[in-house]
Amino acid sequence: MYDSVMSTIYSILVFWVVFLVFQRINTRYPKSNPWKKDILLTFIQSVIIVLLVLPILALFIN
Repeated sequence: MYDSVMSTIYSILVFWVVFLVFQRINTRYPKSNPWKKDILLTFIQSVIIVLLVLPILALFIN
């Protein structure tokens, strides 16, 4: 599915930024919103999407 390691890394970074933006917009707490939690959570989500979900979907589509 991915041509090289760099394309995988770029995909992870793109998904990470998108998820982080949506996470920060959607969760506006009255208390302080911890950046560490949001960054870690969205990074894990992007890695799972890019390394597990997208290849499985590509397998079923092809």
